Amino acid sequence: MGGVMARQYKLTFFRIFRSEWIKLLSLRSTWWIIVVAFVTNVGMCAAITGMNQWTENQIRTNPDAFQLPPGLQPNDLQPGDLGMLSYNVTQACGFFGQLIFVILSILVITNEYSSGMIRSTFTTAPRRGKVVMAKILVISILCLIVFGISLTTGWSLGHLIQQNSLGTDLSLTSATSLRILGGFMVEMILVAVFCFGLGAIIRSTPGSIGAAVGIILVLPIAIGVLTGQISTTQSEATGWRKWLQDVSAFLPTNAGGTVVQVHPAADAILSPWQGIGVLGAWTVASVVGALLVTWRRDV
Repeated sequence: MGGVMARQYKLTFFRIFRSEWIKLLSLRSTWWIIVVAFVTNVGMCAAITGMNQWTENQIRTNPDAFQLPPGLQPNDLQPGDLGMLSYNVTQACGFFGQLIFVILSILVITNEYSSGMIRSTFTTAPRRGKVVMAKILVISILCLIVFGISLTTGWSLGHLIQQNSLGTDLSLTSATSLRILGGFMVEMILVAVFCFGLGAIIRSTPGSIGAAVGIILVLPIAIGVLTGQISTTQSEATGWRKWLQDVSAFLPTNAGGTVVQVHPAADAILSPWQGIGVLGAWTVASVVGALLVTWRRDV
């Protein structure tokens, strides 16, 4: 035995990441969520682009049934008059796909707490910060893959459906199109990591999903309905009403969503990339909170 020495393994960040990657992809539920997200994204792309092409066909054949902007004739349609394919595809992929992936991002961490497996994880890898960051990297890469393939497939299918469109901007390489597609990918990753952070802080699957849905979906809609009602009762919001409108622009999804707008509003508080910066700040705060909770609380 004298000449035989035990081989020493160092627990590097890459090994922790590899372990988390295998752990996530070994679950059947992960694959089901990925498949549902992909099918839903592509299906919504086909539905939206198909409806847009049908609408354009109706405008050409039955122009009296649609109210076009003054001076615009059905045969005078120019690319962009009826929107951009890139914008339509991102809206389709973000409609349900975002919510599905939010759930997966939360389950990555809350499932371990609910099953008690987190004890084994932290026993094997005592440096908890590395574990949290490895999980964040795993969910970010998976989000990049799923939405990257969804956008590519959805855009290709949408282009096939609308290839004869006169009013839809089908360009892929314009500055606006690249900003919309690239910005959407960044937005989805940041939202996923933000929701992961909520899951690490709350540690309960129902509570985390409820908080995430409330912050990224319900709250923006509620404020939007309220401010919309305000705008119908007076020409311009003032005082606390104006303050409420301004604050709503800094909510995570409202801020991040500005990057996919074709023409941001002239009175918008945030530019597209400033909006991504605000969403990034929310995400950083969520991750910092997750790290502090993980370090300070027992499992």
